[in-house]
Amino acid sequence: MSLQPERAESSTRGATLCALALCVMCACHESGGGGGSAAATPAATTTRLGDPIEGLTGMERAAFERGRVQFEKRFRPSEGLGPFYNATACASCHSTPVTGGSAQLYRNFYLAVWTDNFTQLSDVTLPGIQHTIPPWLSPVVPSYGSGQSHTLAHFTLEGGRAVIPPDYIGFPMTVAQRNSIPIFGVGLFEFVSDVTIASNADPDDADGDGISGRFNTDAGAMGRFGVKAQSNNVELFTRAPLQNQMGITSNPFLGSSGTVSMGRPAPFQASTDPNAPTFDNDGVPDPEIEHGDLGDLIAFARFLAPPSKKPFDDSARRGEALFESMGCALCHIPSLPSSRGPVDAYTDLLLHEMGSDLADGLHFGVPQPSELSPRHAGGEFRTQPLWGVSLHAPFLHDGRAETLEEAVLLHGGEATLSRDAFGALAQPDREDVIHFLEHL
Repeated sequence: MSLQPERAESSTRGATLCALALCVMCACHESGGGGGSAAATPAATTTRLGDPIEGLTGMERAAFERGRVQFEKRFRPSEGLGPFYNATACASCHSTPVTGGSAQLYRNFYLAVWTDNFTQLSDVTLPGIQHTIPPWLSPVVPSYGSGQSHTLAHFTLEGGRAVIPPDYIGFPMTVAQRNSIPIFGVGLFEFVSDVTIASNADPDDADGDGISGRFNTDAGAMGRFGVKAQSNNVELFTRAPLQNQMGITSNPFLGSSGTVSMGRPAPFQASTDPNAPTFDNDGVPDPEIEHGDLGDLIAFARFLAPPSKKPFDDSARRGEALFESMGCALCHIPSLPSSRGPVDAYTDLLLHEMGSDLADGLHFGVPQPSELSPRHAGGEFRTQPLWGVSLHAPFLHDGRAETLEEAVLLHGGEATLSRDAFGALAQPDREDVIHFLEHL
């Protein structure tokens, strides 16, 4: 019996993404550890910002282009938008300077959780604040929609920032802002093995250098994506904001079979269920995005190329040397090996304590045990990749820094020595460091 046209297309899309999943899983054969030395001085490249990575098959390129359409699509209420939402399209928050990028401060969104100082009770429904749908537990505070949960909410076009109380039945609320992070090149993190990530971890600072990075886990698998490294793979990283930011429900595309699972060190408590469908009460049948369309959306995020480096001049080369001498490269490792070649992202994909001024008190996943750090990551953040960093002002997780220099000077915690070394530089040397960052 022949497939119907729409089923045949969905099957083709599924084959494309499943083939890629196999490529990801093959990264378990990657050899070598992770410590990186400075990347070679780059030459000019022809890849434009917003292009796909090189080497895609015709099917993969077609899926990427269809995924861009889905990424830029503005969903309507009749298509499942809401009942809780902050935006109508993925590109609403990922458009600067081109589709896939970040956003200005006005696009910041709020996270709010109820805590008892020891446990983050993100599965508790707070009237008008905590909108959760098990097992997808979300602290995202929506601007639109009324009600207590996705399953009890009512769609509305009227919106405004919710008033978040300081406490709930005697327990404090922890509130934080997020600025949208760019997704250029992030799919390449799936090809960096668990062994590589774990080899750079030093949770107890055994070498005494003051850097105690540790990995995070998601559903028992090593995290790579998000401000807290709370997501293991692009599918989870895509499906969660579909629900949390736009109210678009979905069924798993690959689910647990898409997990980037390459020799993870040990089993950990699950934080999400990759095989769980999402659902809501907006009157539109669930799932609200078709299987093939979801696969294309995942393909867009997975295949989006990283920013291209600019050719280094003398100032950039001096800045690169200073960057390394100040210890910045201990966390912002210039290059990580992967099964697709070097990933020159300037990150270790680990969590680091960044000081009380930046700490937001939120934690997701289950971090690697550490004698120096608490069992949660309330004061820690994943090392932000620096490729293309100058394209994405404002800076830091909440966009509080207007300039790269301000962002560097706001570093604390494990980065204190590097920050102070930067602050002690003569102005021309500071400018060289910033000039180097602007060339990544």
